[in-house]
Amino acid sequence: MALQPPAHIFRKCEGQCADSGGSLLSVLIAITLLAALSATVAKLYSGTLSTSLAGVQDARAYYLALSGLNAWSADMTGTYSLAGGTFTLAQSGPDAQGYYTVTSLGSYAENANCLLTAKRKSAKPITFDDDIEDFVLPVVGKTANSKYAVLVFDKDLSNAQSGWSESDWATLWAANASRYAGGWLRLGSDAKNTNGAVWYGGDHGVCPATPCPSGVCKDGACTLGKGLRAFFRFTFSCYDTSEDSTSCADGYTFAVIAADNDPATASGGPASGSMGELLGYAGPGPSGGGIAPPKLAVEVDTYPNLGKGKETEVNNRHDAGNENHVAVVYWGDNSGRNASYDDNAHGVGANPTAGSTGYVAKGKAASGPNWLEDGQVHALRLELHRAGAGTTSGTYRLKVWVDPAAAGLDDVTADYAAELPLIDHTTTLSGRYNTGLDVIRFGWTEGTGGAVQTVAIYDFSLDFRR
Repeated sequence: MALQPPAHIFRKCEGQCADSGGSLLSVLIAITLLAALSATVAKLYSGTLSTSLAGVQDARAYYLALSGLNAWSADMTGTYSLAGGTFTLAQSGPDAQGYYTVTSLGSYAENANCLLTAKRKSAKPITFDDDIEDFVLPVVGKTANSKYAVLVFDKDLSNAQSGWSESDWATLWAANASRYAGGWLRLGSDAKNTNGAVWYGGDHGVCPATPCPSGVCKDGACTLGKGLRAFFRFTFSCYDTSEDSTSCADGYTFAVIAADNDPATASGGPASGSMGELLGYAGPGPSGGGIAPPKLAVEVDTYPNLGKGKETEVNNRHDAGNENHVAVVYWGDNSGRNASYDDNAHGVGANPTAGSTGYVAKGKAASGPNWLEDGQVHALRLELHRAGAGTTSGTYRLKVWVDPAAAGLDDVTADYAAELPLIDHTTTLSGRYNTGLDVIRFGWTEGTGGAVQTVAIYDFSLDFRR
């Protein structure tokens, strides 16, 4: 099996390098960079090979070993040929945090060997590029148009989604599949009265024992541990210049829900009638059970619902104004005030209100479109920081950035500190509401009513905090 390492890591020399000082400097720089990966280096030399790092064969052995670390994935062990040499991989673990200890022995010619040891995650981030096929069973409401609520365009033609014939789905897929590299979701599809949800349903990581380590998923049920980080891009096709932001509706959520309470068929929405403001997150949905708490979501809401009356009636989300807004929502009144219809009503239950750290709105400029309804590409990054997993009480800090711009904005393998978030909200959950989020599902929900929307979701990645 021949593997090619990334070009910026492997340095190829032919024969004797003329500039040995430059070679030494290059290798020292590479070692400094490697220190950031917490790798430790042990050199094995024969008696005939110079111990100088400037030795060409020695440097090649080092890069072979480094290439092995970069190529490794869980259970990839043994010897592999690469560019005139070999690297040999071995592993132990995973540990309680889901990390393996990986060793890579690079060998070049007869006498040059380099052994590198590093900790590696059991799995790389979940992405549309690698995992879009695990989002292909959206749940839709009972209205005739709900088949348009969530459409998943995989890179390969999948079986027809609910409500579609195979021939109609093939035609739709052919017209849309290549629009965004790696696959994408289309929400709303310019149809009235839709609601639906789509959840990740794949396997991710390795579970050596129960309970599984943080970040391990089985059929979409994932151990949350210390939290997660996610990034995706989105575009509202609507160009809404109305003063009250009512040309298009209603928005969507990215949601984290309890896997034990909510099957992969969970979705919100009204029992009947037109209530796009529920965003497919609140309400009883097609099953009658809705999405049961504990749960949390980031809602991207583009239609004002200013009423403060009964949440079972239209236009009662307690929005602060006409502006597009992004907010954290949990769930509503546990006493059953309005069943699950109040789960995204601001100020009900623990849901933040305008003016808090969990709600941000941006007004329309004097001319031009509303904040997010401008037909342009926007980016959303969120981080859920959790403390108290498996205990009687836990804290949940949700940080959200819209259109971050600094380096690392889409790197979900590390926390993002380059910019302050637009939203930074913390809540405490106790008892079954805390332990209920030990194992979660994640995905998107959507809703439209009398007005319509088309939203593209793409370039998605997610990793778990460990």
